[in-house]
Amino acid sequence: MKKVILSFAVVAISVLAVAQGPGGKRPGGPGGPGGPGGPGRMMDPAKMKERQAKMLEEMATELKLTPAQKKKIAAIQKAGMDRTMKIFKAPGDMQAKRPLMEKSRDQSNAEMKKVLTAAQFKKYEEMRAARRKAMGGGRGPGGPGGPGGPGGGGGGARRGG
Repeated sequence: MKKVILSFAVVAISVLAVAQGPGGKRPGGPGGPGGPGGPGRMMDPAKMKERQAKMLEEMATELKLTPAQKKKIAAIQKAGMDRTMKIFKAPGDMQAKRPLMEKSRDQSNAEMKKVLTAAQFKKYEEMRAARRKAMGGGRGPGGPGGPGGPGGGGGGARRGG
């Protein structure tokens, strides 16, 4: 009987060890923590440049950019990407970096507004909104909070009467 229990224990431990993968850590799946696009990951710089060039061409077509506008917008995109990369690579957690990244994006948008006509900028904003929506819309508002702990007044038992 002891041999059966011991054999079962060895098999169970072996299965758990194999399931965790090398080093006892589970790898993140695509899109999950540690996977491509997960927290702490940045897209390949070559792919980022390719994506940026594609976005510039879309903008040039949709907004009917002049060659001079296209050149200025390319410079704005590059400067914005450089700022973002610098922020992203700096030590610290992403939550703390979020306001810096938002400030960088706002700076790029302010520069875009100076280059584009009012009608072009309006269309640019619409394109950005559509892109955000297509990507899942970012983070939505949080859900309602929980009932709270004891004495939190959130649906727990009341004392007294």
